[in-house]
Amino acid sequence: KFCLTGGVVEFSAKLPGDHQIGGLWPALWMLGNLARATYVGSSDYVWPFSYDKCTDSNRVNQEINACSKVSHYGMKAGRGRGAPEIDVLEAMGGEPGPLPNTHIQRPYFSTSLQVAPGVKHNRPVLGHLPHKGHWYEGLEYGNMTNAGINPFFYGVTLIHEPKSYTYQSDALSANMRINATHYRNQHKYRVEWEPPDKNGTGGYVKWYCDDLLVYGIHGDSLSLTGTEIPSEPMYLLINTAVASSWGFPMPCPEGCDCECFDCNDDECTCGLPTDYCQNFPSYFEIDYVRVWQAVNDSKHVLGCSTEDRPTEMFIKGHPKRYMSEDDKQPL
Repeated sequence: KFCLTGGVVEFSAKLPGDHQIGGLWPALWMLGNLARATYVGSSDYVWPFSYDKCTDSNRVNQEINACSKVSHYGMKAGRGRGAPEIDVLEAMGGEPGPLPNTHIQRPYFSTSLQVAPGVKHNRPVLGHLPHKGHWYEGLEYGNMTNAGINPFFYGVTLIHEPKSYTYQSDALSANMRINATHYRNQHKYRVEWEPPDKNGTGGYVKWYCDDLLVYGIHGDSLSLTGTEIPSEPMYLLINTAVASSWGFPMPCPEGCDCECFDCNDDECTCGLPTDYCQNFPSYFEIDYVRVWQAVNDSKHVLGCSTEDRPTEMFIKGHPKRYMSEDDKQPL
């Protein structure tokens, strides 16, 4: 419907389902306008880059990179572009109990900044804490919310052929434990996004729940990889997904092949979370979505194709990337 660069976005939401039943994946998030959620062709070599330097590796795997000396599709020459992602909320329901290397138990929600390029070597192992000096430092966790690092998601490797086109993304993510009230009542989830200066330095992203700080990332923390706090126009998404990688039994239960998942077929329920089939129908209820931007602040801009970060001509020049089979025009 619209895009913004910088500002404050606040959702009032009641999460779907029962707080002690896993398997639903409600999300409130933001994505750079050069990519379309679920349209994989639009995100290849674009998501989630937030990088404005010319390097040999990114000359290949970042499609719109700072090495380009020629202006294409109305974009400025020598400027790296991409589609970073800010996840305001991704909620994980399920039975409480200790989880590895974190004080946080289910149910919880995650907040994340996803950027590329990511850390290439000595990456943290999922379920374990990073080794000092090999992950981002200076990250801020809310004391009142008892938030902590998310050891279950550090980003993904985007594999392409030839190998030189493969690249790593990073997820700088935090978790906060929630409870039954977040599934029964409206709660506020807010992100405050201050884009960097023209030279790519500074800026921050901060997340809040019910006006209490959950997590904060400042531009200085991204010096590990040279990425930046996003300055791309971003749009808002609200959705509930289901994925076997989110709240489902892992590893697959003994005697179950986890090849099918169907509440109406007894042979296909063994791989489902406990009581999963009792969780329907479920409703992700949104009371409001509010957006604020500072008056007379050049960093805070409304629009999906801005003067500083145009996107319109690029999308028109690659229409099939932004279309599915039944679409008659790019999304």
